[in-house]
Amino acid sequence: MKGNIEKRGFTFIELSVVIVIVLILLGISIPYLNSFIVSRELEEVSWQLVQDLKLVRESAILYQQDLRVYFCTNPSSSRNFYMFETFLKDPLNGVHYNPNDIPDGIHFVRRDLKYNFKFTAHKPFKELGWINGKEYYYLQFYCGKDDHFRGQPNSFDTIEITNSTGTKTFYVIVDIVGRIRMSGSK
Repeated sequence: MKGNIEKRGFTFIELSVVIVIVLILLGISIPYLNSFIVSRELEEVSWQLVQDLKLVRESAILYQQDLRVYFCTNPSSSRNFYMFETFLKDPLNGVHYNPNDIPDGIHFVRRDLKYNFKFTAHKPFKELGWINGKEYYYLQFYCGKDDHFRGQPNSFDTIEITNSTGTKTFYVIVDIVGRIRMSGSK
């Protein structure tokens, strides 16, 4: 009976071969994994911008106020945030918030791009001018008065968001009727 003992398990050589194969496969997949992670981060930042633009457009329609989104385009070190209003600063007189105002997080919000991403040097929409050493452009959604229909933007363009190395870019597109969508990376 003592001579019939069955040995179960793997030998050291078998385990070593499996570990080497797993390490080789892992080494091959890491560059693709990094590219995938950067793409998902860009997609997350782009979706946040899309949702904020839709919020401003819907608020313009709901509250019957022309509302704006501000993009800082110059200097290049400041192309990493945007500001938007969901309600006018002084609705009775039609006074907008401007980038010099302190965001309250409710009616005037500043959103920093995550992961050290930036807008490209492309200057979208309408020029606002220089405020405190920074150049701003704005997108305005109309509430439906005058010759504009509800939710119509003051101009249509594409916003380009790029990763810190400039190797991947996502596009947020605002068309002439105010539809907002996102396009993948190059």
